[in-house]
Amino acid sequence: MPATYLATIDDARLLVWELTESIEELKNSLGELDINELDSKVSDKRKFEFLGARVALKALLNKEITIKYDAAGKPCTADNSLQISISHSRKWIAVMVHSTRLVGIDIEIPSDKIQKIYTRFLSEAEQIDLSNGENMQQLQLAWSAKESLYKIIGNEAVDFAKQLRIFPFEVKDGGKMLGEHIPTGKQYKLRYIQQPEYTLVYCVD
Repeated sequence: MPATYLATIDDARLLVWELTESIEELKNSLGELDINELDSKVSDKRKFEFLGARVALKALLNKEITIKYDAAGKPCTADNSLQISISHSRKWIAVMVHSTRLVGIDIEIPSDKIQKIYTRFLSEAEQIDLSNGENMQQLQLAWSAKESLYKIIGNEAVDFAKQLRIFPFEVKDGGKMLGEHIPTGKQYKLRYIQQPEYTLVYCVD
């Protein structure tokens, strides 16, 4: 599972991995593993995601950690020693950690399907600001930005079109974006990277 991107931003560490191993190979690379939790994943896809995230975190932290989930479904460490965010898109796994600050990360494989659904997650004002659906890369980045913010804010940002706003930005291979949680007026700085294989957006609160 070769690393394709590794960075430290605002004392947060993030890692992107390309998942190439089999389920058995991933299992064998982990020492401590809740087999019952793994067996509860019905599909191979979910098992790959479950194992891949743990292998990626082990590589990032140089140790194994136990991942739990809070009432809202957000991943966290069993001892609450780290803030964690995890994202999957087919063979890609992205993980991000910080000792105290909340983090949100999203990785997506580019797809033209985004042009069919953008009116569901962008307000009418955002649609005008963001190319009226013509720039697929911009739409993909806006979606990933809102996914990243949702992972930080939680259920108070579940309605992407009404509760989250992405301000106009220029599409490049990498850069910064500005988002806002509309109910509170709080703004968030996001960073993004575009590769031919994936789009990556992340945020440290």
